[in-house]
Amino acid sequence: MRVGFVIGGIPSLGYSGSTLASWTIVETLLRAGHEVTAVLCPAGYLLDETVPGRLEELERLGADVRIVEVPEPGPVSRARFVRSLAAPTDADLLPAARAADGVRRALDGVDVGMSFGIEAIAATAGLDAAPFLAVLSHPPGVPRRLRLRYDPAPRSLLGRAAERSFLLHADRRTAALLRRFASVGVFSGHHAEWARRHGVNAWYAHYPMPDLAGPTWRERRAAAQEGVERPRILMIGHLRGIGTISGLHLFVPEILPLLTEELGPDGFEVHVVGGQEPPAAFREGLRHPAVRLRGQISSPEEEFFAAHVLLAPNPTTTGASARILSGLTFGSCIVAHTDSVIGVPELEHETNNLLAADGPGLARETVRALRDPQLRERLGDEARRLYEAAFSPPVAAGRIVQELERLA
Repeated sequence: MRVGFVIGGIPSLGYSGSTLASWTIVETLLRAGHEVTAVLCPAGYLLDETVPGRLEELERLGADVRIVEVPEPGPVSRARFVRSLAAPTDADLLPAARAADGVRRALDGVDVGMSFGIEAIAATAGLDAAPFLAVLSHPPGVPRRLRLRYDPAPRSLLGRAAERSFLLHADRRTAALLRRFASVGVFSGHHAEWARRHGVNAWYAHYPMPDLAGPTWRERRAAAQEGVERPRILMIGHLRGIGTISGLHLFVPEILPLLTEELGPDGFEVHVVGGQEPPAAFREGLRHPAVRLRGQISSPEEEFFAAHVLLAPNPTTTGASARILSGLTFGSCIVAHTDSVIGVPELEHETNNLLAADGPGLARETVRALRDPQLRERLGDEARRLYEAAFSPPVAAGRIVQELERLA
């Protein structure tokens, strides 16, 4: 079976949850004996110095890699701009739709196709050469609304009008695009229900994650934590990503002061791992004796193993959280916001993690876990068991491969 795999990025090990998941799916397809034509439509801001190496890795994996550029929109008249606000086209809302012709040519001869993410969905919704499976985490309006709430940027009057138009139209247009696909996997039980309510043939798909920890995860966890002097908390994620920013809104003014009150300013460490500088609003609050800004780390395995608690305080309603799924692979003791259940409904308080709905609750559960090594070990073991049962490549990516085989 020849599979056309379309994505608005570059599958690779590292960089983000979507690159990890897409790499895992491509690898699982190839290991199952299928051919993969990887059609990549990356946005311009993704084209940095790492791209050539990542493309070479994908080719060495065995994929036939094809790059399709997203055409520029060209000059836009005032009348055309006004029309794009009142009655936007697919390309006005989702620019990757302009790449549809190039993607069609790149997919010539495939038996079945897969569109990973909203950009790929926009570029392939009109294709009829082969049956297609679409996968996504959430409607595109969800992160935009979160950004407006937690990280609003100054905008001109026209910019605010464009944002309002997007929020008004994007989710409904996405549902219309998804109805054109033979099958739609959604990496969130909650958002899969949203899709079904809008007439989409949708099902809850588990987000595939590679085994970042390996078979000796338990021994490596024990060895790493044995050498840690103070109770250590890990917070990980791109510091300008909306998930991280929303979590900082709870961590800096609420969680960190309560941890300091309970443990003392020098009685614990918080390792903040992620690219970019934190937003200006939080920089002063993060100048704290316990906080270590580690920056971007290409191989964060030791940070995960050495942390006594993985803290994910982000109150976001997006799909499955890559930071939580990564924690599952390492057998981390996870303390997370209750909103995390929207993306990962298998999370159960006291069973495989600790959940709380606000800053004081998250601080309380973190302190509890730091003071109880048996609790940490039990929750970490159950977290790893959940990963193996639901999100490991044979299970999660295997289910997607089965669906593609069925469609073909």
